[in-house]
Amino acid sequence: MGLEIEVVPSLEVSESLRAEWEQLLCACPNATVFDSFAWIKANLLSFESNETEILAFRNSDSVLTAVIPLVLRSGRRHLRARRWIEFAGQPYADYGSCLVRPGWENPVADSLVKFWRAKPASWDGVYLDKLEASGAFPGHIAAQARKYGLRTALRETNHLRSLQKEEFAAEATMASHSSKSLRKSRKRLQEHGEIGFEVYDRTEQILEHLETFFAWHVERFAAKGLQSPFAEPRHRKFYCHIAEELAPQGRVWLSALSCGGRATAMRLTPLFGGRLHLYSTCFDEAFARYSPSMLQLERLLEYAFQSGIQCVDFGIGESPQKEYAGAGGSTLATVEIYRGQMSAVEAYLYHTAQTMRSRSNLVLETGKLFRRLFPYNVR
Repeated sequence: MGLEIEVVPSLEVSESLRAEWEQLLCACPNATVFDSFAWIKANLLSFESNETEILAFRNSDSVLTAVIPLVLRSGRRHLRARRWIEFAGQPYADYGSCLVRPGWENPVADSLVKFWRAKPASWDGVYLDKLEASGAFPGHIAAQARKYGLRTALRETNHLRSLQKEEFAAEATMASHSSKSLRKSRKRLQEHGEIGFEVYDRTEQILEHLETFFAWHVERFAAKGLQSPFAEPRHRKFYCHIAEELAPQGRVWLSALSCGGRATAMRLTPLFGGRLHLYSTCFDEAFARYSPSMLQLERLLEYAFQSGIQCVDFGIGESPQKEYAGAGGSTLATVEIYRGQMSAVEAYLYHTAQTMRSRSNLVLETGKLFRRLFPYNVR
């Protein structure tokens, strides 16, 4: 099962792969919108990198068996300046951007590791984040890297909860959706006007409402003494590119809850293959006391499942909104590969510090100190 790797050096050149990429996307049962060409394009147009390499793997019949879009970044990683390889779909995808045709995971992993070993001077580490731990590819790539003597770690990281259509429809689940506090918030909000809900799926509609979304986000962060990511042009640009690339394919919604004709909460949700991702939300600070995001989510879930969505993915992190989600979902894993011993030791110390910090209040301050020593914030 030998494979040839075609290295696509730029986004412009990769346009020639778009049709085959789409076919592969639809052939992979566990693919998400974050694996799509459109998502990768939005990232590469918005976030600079030192080098872009979109790797296309072909079998002996020239059939596309995998697409792995990568970028090389440089900056301070842990203790010292490093050069590392990561998925081009990061930093803001919920899942790692890596398309591998089922049954080809091991040959693709072997070819990929050989490709990296052929040019060792160009990188210090490889960080493949947010891979589904239950998938075959993370284990294969870790095993292949170890086979060639590279220092490798495979770590489970986050658990993403999800809500299935049948769970939402069940009477017991439905009863929990309208909690006493939420019913109270809805009643209080109705005193200010009729509550409305609308979903925008056309590019021009989404772009028009994103300006309000950005303004709300900046205002809310400023009220907490923080700076919103949308204060930076590149983050606003990224969301605009998402709309421009995904909306023509019917793969992104911007939904809005309104009161008396005035928007109160919005949520951006990419979708693909019957799976909706609760990606980003914001609300008008003037309506904060009425739980607008929770009310908006209630309406969005009803709309989504009535529109053919089979599963709603609640994303990384914890929030009160996760009370809707069941126990099911995905566990994510990260594969880390290091060319030198020092980089591996630094990574081990970093993860040890993070674990200590999260598990014990006694070492919380110590953990914070370690985190200052090992920052990972180059974007």
